[in-house]
Amino acid sequence: MEALNILKSEPERIENLWKVTNYALARFKDAGFEMGETESPIIPLYVRDVFKTFKVTKLAFDNGVFINPVIPPACAPQDTLVRVALMATHTTEQVDRCVEVMVKVFKQEGLL
Repeated sequence: MEALNILKSEPERIENLWKVTNYALARFKDAGFEMGETESPIIPLYVRDVFKTFKVTKLAFDNGVFINPVIPPACAPQDTLVRVALMATHTTEQVDRCVEVMVKVFKQEGLL
C-alpha cells in the first residue's frame, strides 16, 4: 500500500520513468537494435540464439550493465532476447552508457 501512496503523492516518479523509457527506446532504435513493437520500461533486445543470449548477458555484465536473458520455454526458440529493465531513477547518462555497452557487445557477437 505504501508503494501506491508514494506513486500518488509523487507523480514525478512515473513521469521520470516514461521520460527515461522513451529516451532509451529512441537510442536503441537509432543504434539499430531489433526490439519489436514495445512501449515498456522493460526493453527487449532480440538476439535469436540461445548461446549468444547468454554470452551477451555475461559480456554486458562484465562491462557494468545488468540485463536478463530470456530463453525457451519463456519464449519461442527463435525469439531469444535480453531485457533491459529501467527505473524512474535511471538517468539519460546511464542509458547512454548502457546503449554504448550493448552496441559494443552486440557488434562483437555479430548481432548488429
